[in-house]
Amino acid sequence: MLPEHLYKPDGEPTVQPAGEEPVKRRGRTLALCLLLVLIGAGSAFLWHYYSGSLSEPAISRLDEISQLKTTLQGLQSQQGAEVQRNQEMLQAQQADIKRLSEEVAQLTAKLDLLQSSARDAEAAIPPTHKPPPKKPAPKSP
Repeated sequence: MLPEHLYKPDGEPTVQPAGEEPVKRRGRTLALCLLLVLIGAGSAFLWHYYSGSLSEPAISRLDEISQLKTTLQGLQSQQGAEVQRNQEMLQAQQADIKRLSEEVAQLTAKLDLLQSSARDAEAAIPPTHKPPPKKPAPKSP
C-alpha cells in the first residue's frame, strides 16, 4: 500500500511545487543534527567534569567533616575545662568574701566593746574642777 497523502482523492498522484519538499526536509535534517550536536556536547561536558570525580568530592567531604568534628570536640572539651576552672574560682572568691565578712564583723564587735569600755571609764572618773587661770598682774612703769 502506498501512502495516501501523496494521492488525491480520485487516485491521481499529487504534484508538489518544485523546491518545496527539499527545503522542509533540509530544515528538519539541520534541526536534528543541531540537536544531536548539543546532546553530544552536553554529554562530553558532563563526562569530562564528572567522570571519576564523583567519588573524590564525597571522600574529601567526609574527611573534612571528620576533621571538623574532631576540632569541635576539642573546642568543647576546652570550654568545659574553662567553665570548671571559672566555677572553682567563683567558689574560692565566695569563700574569701565570707571569711572577710566574718573578720569585719569580729572587728566591728571589738571596736564597739572598746568604745563602750571607754565611755564607762570616762563616766567612772569624777569630774575635776580646775581653778580659773589667774590674770597676769599689770606691770608698773
